[in-house]
Amino acid sequence: MSPTSSKVVLPLRYDQQADVAAALVLTRLHGAVVANLEGAIDDPDSESLHDFRVAVRRSRAVQRELRRALGKRQLSRYRNEFRWLQRRTSDARDIDVYVLEFEEMRGLVPESLRGDLDALLDVLGRNRAHARRLMARELRSQRTSKLLSDWSAFLDGVQELPSKGRPDARKEIGALAGARIRKLYRRMVKMGRAIDRDSPSIDYHELRKQGKELRYMLEMFGQPLYPDEVVKPMIKALKGLQTVLGRHQDREIQMSMVRSLREEVAAGPAGPAALAAMDVLAERLSEDQQAARSAFAERFGVFASRERRRVVKETFA
Repeated sequence: MSPTSSKVVLPLRYDQQADVAAALVLTRLHGAVVANLEGAIDDPDSESLHDFRVAVRRSRAVQRELRRALGKRQLSRYRNEFRWLQRRTSDARDIDVYVLEFEEMRGLVPESLRGDLDALLDVLGRNRAHARRLMARELRSQRTSKLLSDWSAFLDGVQELPSKGRPDARKEIGALAGARIRKLYRRMVKMGRAIDRDSPSIDYHELRKQGKELRYMLEMFGQPLYPDEVVKPMIKALKGLQTVLGRHQDREIQMSMVRSLREEVAAGPAGPAALAAMDVLAERLSEDQQAARSAFAERFGVFASRERRRVVKETFA
């Protein structure tokens, strides 16, 4: 089954009612979630699972950023359930990525040690199969089915919801989305300025999460509602920053994976040689993570330049 892209660029109008525009975007994302569901369970190449998870993340971003238009109380259950859905696919996706990128990781160690990492790959393969079985059970559950059905019905009836508790429902989506984009950008600038090479990994990770939120808002609402000459360079600078932050986070979780599987690998017949190779791999991963930290300042400087801050302030006021 071919994956269905979760990218959403609808022809919204600046003066469109905020709850209507949000429901249109979320309905398109709901379609991507449903279309990728079976593929997420069965697709061995993981593309459907990736697109499924991105559609879920994008939905959660809209739920957060436009909650005052959709209703904080009405959204409470769905926000909890979408968080549950994302968490139930996290382990399977993480191991998918480890396996799919294993040859890249293997290439970090000297050639003489690369074959010794086969034992690690074997363990990952077994863990991947187990994680996918658990995920499949959750995705085929009544809980998932009811969530997706109820969410669709909620979106169909958004306009009929009482206005009480939805103070932004009838605001212009252009003004509302612009305010959220500006706030996310300013928050990222503040967070990024506080980061240096000695900052804990969690600071880089939190900035990366904020970057995803900003990128989703720019792609789903910024592109159709604001000038291309502002939005496209902003997305480009953000992608450059996200590449460094993603590299940093990837190395963090890969090092954690190597540490967590030592005991399981050691129990195998090739254990001692594999552990020695894993030690070297962990060292190389740490070095590459430090290289990402070194590259961070330059990429952040482009993203948070004085000129870009001025343009963001003027455009999304």
